Amino acid sequence: MIDELKNALNEAFKDSLVEVRDLTGGGDHFEVSIESAAFEGKSMIQQHQMVYAVVGHWINGPVHALKINTRIRKI
Repeated sequence: MIDELKNALNEAFKDSLVEVRDLTGGGDHFEVSIESAAFEGKSMIQQHQMVYAVVGHWINGPVHALKINTRIRKI
């Protein structure tokens, strides 16, 4: 699941730096850290909504919990 999340986010946010970590070792609780220029001018809520738009279909399926950390990438 880590690779699927990371690949989907890298595809959606071409300029991004993405890290995905399994928080519990159980393969269903993850932390995503993403740094992207696409977040420029967006509130934290909007940034998180952008991430959920990409990976949200996995929530309540193979992903039970998702912690999101976003940062604006200066290019």
